[in-house]
Amino acid sequence: MDVSDLHPPDDKSHRLFIWHEWIQANGPLTHENVFDYFASSMFYDKQCNNSVLRMQTMHTGTVMSPETEAEELKRFTGIEFLIAHSEPPTFFIIQKRDRISLDEARLLETYFIMNNRIFQAPDVYTLFSNRLMTSLHSIQTSMDTLRSRRPVYTPRTGFVWPIVEPSTPSDSAKERAADGDAPRNEAVQELSGPHLKHKAASTRGRQQNNMLLYNAMRTTAVHANSSFTLPVAASESSIPETPGAGSGARSSATPAPVVQRAPTPKVPNVPTPQEAPPVKGPPGGGKKKKRRTTAQTAAGG
Repeated sequence: MDVSDLHPPDDKSHRLFIWHEWIQANGPLTHENVFDYFASSMFYDKQCNNSVLRMQTMHTGTVMSPETEAEELKRFTGIEFLIAHSEPPTFFIIQKRDRISLDEARLLETYFIMNNRIFQAPDVYTLFSNRLMTSLHSIQTSMDTLRSRRPVYTPRTGFVWPIVEPSTPSDSAKERAADGDAPRNEAVQELSGPHLKHKAASTRGRQQNNMLLYNAMRTTAVHANSSFTLPVAASESSIPETPGAGSGARSSATPAPVVQRAPTPKVPNVPTPQEAPPVKGPPGGGKKKKRRTTAQTAAGG
């Protein structure tokens, strides 16, 4: 089948018409002047009944409204154009009809004007053929893609396509929330890093102090349960006895504590006053006193 047979030769659905100069000269489109704008396009048939009627009333100087013109066209038979719908200044619908009798007319084409642009509306045949061609093209493209990515054939399973479960909206929302919380957690860790390091260091120092205190308490308890005597200073005349090799062991498991005396504070060298030499009495003074004492003793006896 020839592709050209799908589109009739008078098909102008792929074309549009716009005349900016006419719009600037006559102003925006209205219900009264829209047909004059349509008559200047390539969609208008110059041999229609509308042209014949206008030529007949050209020299009389009468201007007919669209409603009056539609009533006058019923007297003719053949091709005519009629304004079917009007929404000035943006949207208009014009129909091309074949007038058979006063009350009967067959629709041939439909045109619409949107934003000063005139288009030919597609018919049902063109519409369906276009949709079918688009669907067939999409199916053909999908089959080509599947054929190019077909999995390897195996005698056991044949052609097996890997099916991935689609992600639900809740899963995607959770992933976005996790991605949004990750930088926040990193920032919190960065801010609390020095504080955590300081806290860990203080905890380790406290544990070491507790261990030292526990060891000191245990040693004190062991010393309290064992008896020992303080060493006595030896006199100058006594000779210390040297313990023999076979002497018994000490009763205490730990060595006796050594008593250390506090150092004697040094007295500053202050010059002491010199003692005055004894005064010698006169010669013979001592003998007289002795004799007097002896005499008193004899008298008392």
